[in-house]
Amino acid sequence: MEHLTKGFPNVRGEASGEVANQPMHMPIVVPKPPGRLYFLFGKPIPTIGRKDELQDKCNAHNFYLQVKGEVEATMTYLLQKREEDPYRHFLPRFLYEAATRFTHQMPTFDP
Repeated sequence: MEHLTKGFPNVRGEASGEVANQPMHMPIVVPKPPGRLYFLFGKPIPTIGRKDELQDKCNAHNFYLQVKGEVEATMTYLLQKREEDPYRHFLPRFLYEAATRFTHQMPTFDP
């Protein structure tokens, strides 16, 4: 590896001692197999006709907390479902689809 890095510029030009003499190593990139994505659209939160109401800081903050709570609850639910999903990782999904000769897509989770 040292003979490969001799031609690279010294990135620690002003450093001295042991720090300046460290060899440069090229990073190795290993792609991660594609994961499964989890989506769930929550119930709509009505905002029409609330413009005047939300001008008040206290009301706007309470509305913000309501929206934040809904989003956090949905995300917690999806994280729990992801942990329970038997087809979460690439290999079980691939084996399921390969067993059906790629004619059937793996099942989705029930929300």
